[in-house]
Amino acid sequence: MFNVSARARLERRRSKGQLQFFLAKDVRVGDRKAKVTKYLGTEEPSLEELEKALVATAYELERKALEKRTELSVSRYACQPFDGEEGKIVVHMLERFRFLHRFFQDHLRPDELREGEEALELRYVNGSTGIEGNTLTLQETRLLLQEGMVPEGRSLREINEVQNFRAVRAFREGHRGRINISTIKRIHSLAMSNIDGSAGTFRRTDDIGIIGRDLLLAPSVLIEEELSAALAEHYGSMEDGMHPFFSAVIFHHRFERIHPFTDGNGRVGREVFNMMLEANGFPRVPFLSGERERYLRALMKGDDGDAKGMIELFMRIMLDQRRDVAMETLRRLTSGD
Repeated sequence: MFNVSARARLERRRSKGQLQFFLAKDVRVGDRKAKVTKYLGTEEPSLEELEKALVATAYELERKALEKRTELSVSRYACQPFDGEEGKIVVHMLERFRFLHRFFQDHLRPDELREGEEALELRYVNGSTGIEGNTLTLQETRLLLQEGMVPEGRSLREINEVQNFRAVRAFREGHRGRINISTIKRIHSLAMSNIDGSAGTFRRTDDIGIIGRDLLLAPSVLIEEELSAALAEHYGSMEDGMHPFFSAVIFHHRFERIHPFTDGNGRVGREVFNMMLEANGFPRVPFLSGERERYLRALMKGDDGDAKGMIELFMRIMLDQRRDVAMETLRRLTSGD
């Protein structure tokens, strides 16, 4: 159960000569401060009544605090590529989701966090490899990664594609600081070990394309230059006020258009995208294999110059996968179930 009593306090106010009592909770985002309250009445509650009120109103008070944090945070960001009110609505949805995720990180027990992280990692590995055509089921992925049980009837490549994510995860969890060219090469080296003889090396040919998309990819001689510029733009845009989710999506699309490797660009690009999200307080996006069509459609919107449509689709993928579970977890944490 979430212990709201350590975070809320009894507050007394006088209005038109009458004493009123509230539960109050302070909210802070950066240097911005605010307060949320819940009216209790005009009679001062006893300690027993106060404890009951803390439990009974915990969910409502946390919901108010969540909305207030979101409101304080939205004004920190520029809304480009969206316009005016539309941009504020999109940023509001993202910030609300981000603060909800942070709430869970702060209040779930260590064993609950580990259980959730393990379940997400399995979905992520199964989804990211599945988007590229890997046929292992979620259960087969779990047995392979957690029990070492190799599924029958699967190719060695498919098995290695899944097993390699152990090393990718270890690298990700030990990574600190900004993502750079060396980071990206290292992820590719780990993800494509025993699959691609050029693992960790940028492609040296221009005789390559993306299936189903008539696009001009970056010339091989310009890959490092263009990728360095994309990384600089990603971090620079956030310093200029762009929302980190917007910036991560735009970088991911640019990465896939550069297509720096002969093979494995999708899974490496999604890994980098998720590292960028985590660095800014967002949860990882599993990219379930069932979302393949919507994911590719989002990238195609980027190809057509529709950055807004691309960002909206990426956002919907993330929110649709997590919203219901997130709100149910909040309700359970604050109700004592």
